[in-house]
Amino acid sequence: MIFRSDISALNEDIIVEQLLRSHDPDGRWLDSEMLLQEVETILSFVLQNDVSRPVVTENCITNVQVFDSKETLPYAISRISVQVNGHPFFSNQLFLESSLEPKILKLLRLQMLCPCMGENEIQSRTMALFDLLKEYRWDAKAVLVLGVLAATFGGLLLPVHLAFCDPVAASIATLNQLPIERTKLRPWLESLRLLVKAMVDVTKCIIKFERLPIKQVQLDNNIVGKTLSNVYLATYRVVKSALACLQQIPHFKQTQQATETRKAARELSMDTRRAVGELSSLGYQLLSLHTRLNKQVEDCSTQIEEEINQKLRNINTETHQDNQDVLHLLFSLQDDLPLQQYSRQIAITELKEKVILLLLSQPPVEPLFFLLQQLYDHPSNTNTEQNYEIIWIPIPSSQKWTDEEKEIFDFYSNSLPWISVRQPWLLSSTIVNFFKREWHYGDDEAMVVVMDTNGEFVNMNAMDMVLIWGVQAYPFSVTREDELWEEHGWSMQLLLDGIHPAFETWVKQGREICIFGSENLDWVDEFVSLARKIQNLGFQLELVYLSNERTKAMEESSILFSPTVQQLFWLRLESIERSKVKRIGSSKRPDLVFEEVTKLLDFDYGAHKGWGIIGKGSEAVTVDGEKLTERMRKIVQWGEYAKGLGFTEAIEIAAEKPCELSHTVVVPFQEALTVRVVTCEKCKRPMKKFVAYQ
Repeated sequence: MIFRSDISALNEDIIVEQLLRSHDPDGRWLDSEMLLQEVETILSFVLQNDVSRPVVTENCITNVQVFDSKETLPYAISRISVQVNGHPFFSNQLFLESSLEPKILKLLRLQMLCPCMGENEIQSRTMALFDLLKEYRWDAKAVLVLGVLAATFGGLLLPVHLAFCDPVAASIATLNQLPIERTKLRPWLESLRLLVKAMVDVTKCIIKFERLPIKQVQLDNNIVGKTLSNVYLATYRVVKSALACLQQIPHFKQTQQATETRKAARELSMDTRRAVGELSSLGYQLLSLHTRLNKQVEDCSTQIEEEINQKLRNINTETHQDNQDVLHLLFSLQDDLPLQQYSRQIAITELKEKVILLLLSQPPVEPLFFLLQQLYDHPSNTNTEQNYEIIWIPIPSSQKWTDEEKEIFDFYSNSLPWISVRQPWLLSSTIVNFFKREWHYGDDEAMVVVMDTNGEFVNMNAMDMVLIWGVQAYPFSVTREDELWEEHGWSMQLLLDGIHPAFETWVKQGREICIFGSENLDWVDEFVSLARKIQNLGFQLELVYLSNERTKAMEESSILFSPTVQQLFWLRLESIERSKVKRIGSSKRPDLVFEEVTKLLDFDYGAHKGWGIIGKGSEAVTVDGEKLTERMRKIVQWGEYAKGLGFTEAIEIAAEKPCELSHTVVVPFQEALTVRVVTCEKCKRPMKKFVAYQ
């Protein structure tokens, strides 16, 4: 059969009109780029001349994603193959499991068992394929048809390809009346290989155009119109060329049967030359189309990039009604389902009227886990968590994503509760460069950029305020950060809330807390011993130890030692310091919180034995380690006379000088029974009790 592929004699406008009438996309999305990679791998393997080369593939068909579709990828390919494989050679394959498919597909199978007998029938079947694929985008139409081509030629040629080293494959090829000697197929395979390469290259152009964010910009209508028209025609030619390739399949059996007679061999030689000529002609026409289409797509891409850059430069100055335009600009440059939460695909419209926290980082590290704990797992979280979402934008360490980075991303994006960019390696380089250039994102760091419900960026890095206050920082603006510092001073709540798992319980019970740290293990042992004696006196005291060492005394005590708590504590101190530095600026006004945090972060463990912070939820007092243990010894010496004092109160009293002269305070017996401790009016120390009879 002579296949005429040149449509220059036909009215291209009529073809485009027919294609558009059969195009009715329903929003389903296919990862055409990944599927095309697999198609290209399969076809290049079975069509290669060097059969000793191993097949190498980075992806897997099972990983190709299809969204919002009522049919699976294998079913879609099977449905198309019913239309394209219309030759009796496939009759057994076509009726396999036919009872599982709709009645209409059975009728299609019966209608398509006969080969195409001319140009009109090829044209009709081509348009029938577009009717079958009406719900898909243009790139998906082309890739799915190429998928049928790969599945068909893969199943047909793989036994021939492996026959030289696998006796089972050789037997299968012989039973199917296929030639084992590839030399007989070499000219035909070479022309087919060139045509397949041209179809793949044209399809790559279609995919690239479909992924351009045309909706986000305003391009020259004339340029877009011409490019769109060529995309339609390019898809048409790819589908029609695939049909032409499949019409060559009878050539295989003829090659094997022609060995029986010389006349058949001569006829085969003529058929082979004709087949090679047809395939070569198709290939050259597609190469010409690829050159033209590729230039048009590149021109569109350049104009879009320039306009996107201009929009990004004005992103902070333009007024928006909501956050949708900005989110589409940042994330919808490649497809309409750019986000995911676990395995669920997220549309940008779902984020309307929510505060958005854009988390830029490399694959997650400890601070990011703490960030999640603060915003999702904190016990004080209320319904405000429904009003914001975290979107994780992973930025690789280099320009290209490695396989390891992709695996890490897949693991965390499917394990953690935040929303993430679905395929961050497809994120526009223009957007990534904007993050680095305008938002000053640097490698090996994390930042949280906050966008309010109106699409305005209200905080260019809220990481520190989230690490300090968690959900209390909502709506995470700079103004809110100022308000929080007006409300909060140096306190246990500032230091431990959201970090220590028992803090909320201790606050409710009114218990006092002592945080202490040291690298001097002897001092730590002495401190723990004194603290246990004080607890035995009845003091409601909880200890939190922060150091790099764990001593025997702590192992025998009830002190909670947690490396995670320790790491998060110092992380919070660093966040407090950075937040205060931004707030204080050039102001010379003293700031107690900044001074206390700086002391701890710059603490000289060589010059001092340790440090301690004592207090309740809303209070905190920092004490030098040696002074703290000295005062604790005095409390132990007071013994039962200190009962009734709070630990912080006792430490403060122990710091006062005792009275130089002893004196007596007379208290009525009944009153003395109700008062657990009587303190000196001058030095505030507990006084010994005696009973006097008068």
